[in-house]
Amino acid sequence: MMKNLIINEFLKQLSRPRMWVSIGIIVFINSLASFFVYMLFEGIQFSFWEFMRISSNLLLVIQVFCLIIAGDIVSDEFSSGTVKLLLIRPINRGKILLSKYLTVIVMATILTASHFLFSTLIGTLWFYKSFFQFHMNVFIVAGAYVLRFLEMVIICSLAFTLSVLTRNSSFAIGTTIFLTFSTNTFLILMNERGLEWGKYLLLANTDLQQYFFGTPPFEGMTFGFSVLVILLYLVVFSGGAWLFFCRRDVEV
Repeated sequence: MMKNLIINEFLKQLSRPRMWVSIGIIVFINSLASFFVYMLFEGIQFSFWEFMRISSNLLLVIQVFCLIIAGDIVSDEFSSGTVKLLLIRPINRGKILLSKYLTVIVMATILTASHFLFSTLIGTLWFYKSFFQFHMNVFIVAGAYVLRFLEMVIICSLAFTLSVLTRNSSFAIGTTIFLTFSTNTFLILMNERGLEWGKYLLLANTDLQQYFFGTPPFEGMTFGFSVLVILLYLVVFSGGAWLFFCRRDVEV
């Protein structure tokens, strides 16, 4: 039953132009980025794996598309009035909600995989000589992609929860995008003012790459601490979304 629900939700997303627009943008940004990287480092030693490390940062664009899907997949049912048709089916509301969330994860996985595969293809064309120079670079690139994907899932979970709670896709998407791109500035200000409680905020912990390729915004933060904070927030998100979707009366 769950499989059929996910397939149904997935087909809904495929029928919308934004999925194909997303894939088109993946092709465009990778082509453009690879060209500029090649021109910038022409004549300088630069490897395929360094290009792949740079390409992992472009997942931020994919993240925006995924959070739009997450912020719209539930609230759109309410705004279009189709939620009653959905809920009169002999299926538990919790399963319907879970199928929508899993669909978001599936979409994020597909877009991330598409980005990785096209990055690999275009990177091989420009930097084919260093393709087999593995060493530690393989693990660095794999780690960068995995951690970026996990961050994407967390951000999408936030957008999904706001969508369920408010039933307003514009608010859910807009708020999540604003928080995603403005949090670093707020964290810097909080750190300068000694507001240590900022380390308990979700978006202070979502970028797990900061423990390998950067510095956490507050002293005392560790990888395990961030994972624990993220898990606690995800529990709160899932509980809140379930309560609001399964217990509230449906009015459209």
